[in-house]
Amino acid sequence: MSKGIDYGLDLDTSGFTGGISAARASLGGFQAFSVGAMAAVGAAVAGAALALKGLQTVWTEAQAAVGEAANRETMQTAFIPLLGSAKAAKDRMAELADFAAHTPFQLPEVAAASRTLETLTNGVLSTGQGLTMIGDVASGTNTPFEELAVTIGRLYSGLDSGRPVGEAMQRLQEIGAITPGVRAKLEKLQAEGEKGSEVWRVAAEDLARFSGGMELQSQAWNGKLSTLSDAWAEVRAQFGEPIMDALKPLLDDGIGTIESMASKAREIGETIAYAMRFMVESFKQGEAWNLAKLGLTLAFQESVNFLWRVLMGVCEAIPQYLVQAFKTGVQILDILTDASFWSIVGNAFVGVMRTAVNGILALLSEGIANLIEYIPGMGKQAAWMHGLSREFEKDADQGAAQVGGAAKSFIDSYGDRILRQVADNFSALQDAFSSGFSEAADVLDTSGVRAEISAASEKITASLAAQDKERAAKEKEDASKSKPRRQKTEDDAPKIKVNWETVLAGSLAKVGGGGYGRMMLSAENVPQKQLAEQKKTNELLNKLLQKQTGSLAVLG
Repeated sequence: MSKGIDYGLDLDTSGFTGGISAARASLGGFQAFSVGAMAAVGAAVAGAALALKGLQTVWTEAQAAVGEAANRETMQTAFIPLLGSAKAAKDRMAELADFAAHTPFQLPEVAAASRTLETLTNGVLSTGQGLTMIGDVASGTNTPFEELAVTIGRLYSGLDSGRPVGEAMQRLQEIGAITPGVRAKLEKLQAEGEKGSEVWRVAAEDLARFSGGMELQSQAWNGKLSTLSDAWAEVRAQFGEPIMDALKPLLDDGIGTIESMASKAREIGETIAYAMRFMVESFKQGEAWNLAKLGLTLAFQESVNFLWRVLMGVCEAIPQYLVQAFKTGVQILDILTDASFWSIVGNAFVGVMRTAVNGILALLSEGIANLIEYIPGMGKQAAWMHGLSREFEKDADQGAAQVGGAAKSFIDSYGDRILRQVADNFSALQDAFSSGFSEAADVLDTSGVRAEISAASEKITASLAAQDKERAAKEKEDASKSKPRRQKTEDDAPKIKVNWETVLAGSLAKVGGGGYGRMMLSAENVPQKQLAEQKKTNELLNKLLQKQTGSLAVLG
């Protein structure tokens, strides 16, 4: 049951509802466009972010690749002194890289172990079966590869040369690599004086118990990760090596640049240091305020002279400016009296008016078309007005093109003449200003102030030169006071106390034909002066023997 009054209105709302429908359709089109546009923008931003992330990843991997190649180059270089050539070092690194790629060990520890074994075993265990044996023992005893290589290398070196190996065998027994029975056997063989390959064979046979240990470790999770890491390191090294080789010349250039900068930096430092010394000395001599006052005075005088020169340059340039302005006016008049110029201007004016009028008509036609679209039965007229608007737009575009063509014709016909005139004007004004500026006489004479500044500066520099001379003389004096190092001579040989009775007895024994006894000093450890005295003694005894052979026979 109705509680109010109902009214029914018979109104034609087709125009209103049609407008609403058109608005809704427009909003729907805008929504579809905006959603699609935003989705495209979002996709573009996401793509840019992924691209940036990809570039960062590539840069990081490139750095890692160059670092891996540099590390391998360092490891390879360390083998050159041991193996004798760069080729042998390169071959060794290739072999070690292949070994590391198929074992649960990393290349750096394998390379370090190979260098140690090369030294301790003279290359017997540093490659091939030797590394395999050490790798099997390291895998079987869960011992670091490099540490075990040092221990086994010491064991081999001691057994091969016959030196004690107790410490190495104790460590190997602690990790379970050598049994107590084998250790006792090795100690017995060494006690008997045995050494060389036969003794080492006893230890090698016991260590062979761990054969295949690396293969088992390689199948474990950590072993597979190690193998994967070695494989990826090889990829990085191969990728980074050519990059590193290409960057080396840049590093050389950088080193040379820095070295040249170092010498230049020293020159600058010395200049600054001298300037500081100059300032300190000026304060000591009481010339600081005088120099500051003279400097301000000179600066003021130079400023006045500079402004005067500028004024003279401007005065010189003004007549030239008038001349150039007249030339420019003549050129403008010549252009204005040219019929082709007005033809171009007229063409441009027509184009401008054509663009403006047709543009306005296109807007009006489009507005009328939009209005009559809502009038029932006026669809054809609205479509005709839309077509008329497009025709006006085309004609407006042609007018704009006509203006552009006129502008191009003007530039082609008069552009070069105008540019040449502008350049001539600038050059003439510049020359006139430069002539007036450089030829202007100084208003204030600065020679007196300059002479005073020069005199004060020379006084300070003379004092600094005297200080430098005094310091150099002191350094020379200190150097002369230091105790000089004297070259060794024969007199510097260790003095040996000689028993002259022993020398005389030896001389007598020599005369008697018996030679020198055990107590006689040899010529190698007797000083030259003592040998000369002994020679004189021998000559005297020979003369006595020739005169009195019988009386000295008992001494013989």
